[in-house]
Amino acid sequence: MPPPLCEVASLWLNVLIIHKRNRERKGGTMKILITGTGLVGCHSASELISQGHSVWLFDASPNPKYIEAIAGKKRIKVLRGDLRDLPTLLRALKETKPPVVVHTAGFIGGEVANPPYRGVQTNTLGSANVFEACQIAGVKRVVHVSTFGVYDWENIRRGPVKENFPLGGHTFYHATKIANELLLDAYARYYGFEAVVIRPAGAYGPGHYRGGSTGGMNMNELVRACLNGGPIVIHEQRIGKNDFVYAKDVARGIALACTVKGAAGKTFNIGTGEVYGPEDFQRVLKRLFPKREITIVRGSAGDRAGLSRVRLDLSQSKRVLGYLPHFPLEKGFRDYIDRSRQMGFWA
Repeated sequence: MPPPLCEVASLWLNVLIIHKRNRERKGGTMKILITGTGLVGCHSASELISQGHSVWLFDASPNPKYIEAIAGKKRIKVLRGDLRDLPTLLRALKETKPPVVVHTAGFIGGEVANPPYRGVQTNTLGSANVFEACQIAGVKRVVHVSTFGVYDWENIRRGPVKENFPLGGHTFYHATKIANELLLDAYARYYGFEAVVIRPAGAYGPGHYRGGSTGGMNMNELVRACLNGGPIVIHEQRIGKNDFVYAKDVARGIALACTVKGAAGKTFNIGTGEVYGPEDFQRVLKRLFPKREITIVRGSAGDRAGLSRVRLDLSQSKRVLGYLPHFPLEKGFRDYIDRSRQMGFWA
């Protein structure tokens, strides 16, 4: 049977949006410096390199094995330095002369509170140093990677969640992310460079989880269980209900934020636009591992009451950037498992 007319019309509309955005991209290839060599930084480097851009990674403690596994060696150089060291940041920018900087570096999740003063120094003072170095070096655009965690989830009951929804910094991590968004906006307005903010959903993918990203670590543990054999246990309280976005989709959104002219001055949700829970994981894993025992461990009634995330609104990302998620949960998880097998290590 042919697909319904509405589905065909929707498909063509998405194709036209992407075509329009492609024509509105900044011309040619560019030099781009990315702060941070974690999951998002390295996948963004890989995506930008695949588009022909020259990429530098800046990090205080880069993992060469992980960088090579995710981003490869072509057209990429790694510069070592701390966000809190403004002179080193300036030297890196003067050496590379990038028109675009992507800022992903910093502590995430619970690591910001271990202890709080160190986390705030690194995340907020470090971000101020990045923005200051960018204005001194004449960088044209700064793409700041924030998080969907900045929304006031304690008071959001209905979705989809648009970029103009109220913010709520109820943890040190979220507070630093909100502060960084405001700092970037102030810097961009005062000095006249372009600012773009990306708010990814719960990002997952092959990565080195040294602490901080609880969601990423929980997904990592689930993949380990899949690869190690034996029963697979999905803990409801650990997985929760969330928009889980694959690292390759986050990287694609960031690459568009670097190159689409109309993105300047805007904030974008990057996710799948869907909310996944334990039952969705169980269904996906049963298809991927039909012979394995896959069970869900339920939380208490009180714990389950907090699992109420609603979906993100991606309409602005689609309209302005031409962003479309390519990795729904099953496709993303399949790629995650396949790539983890190929790498042969857990960084």
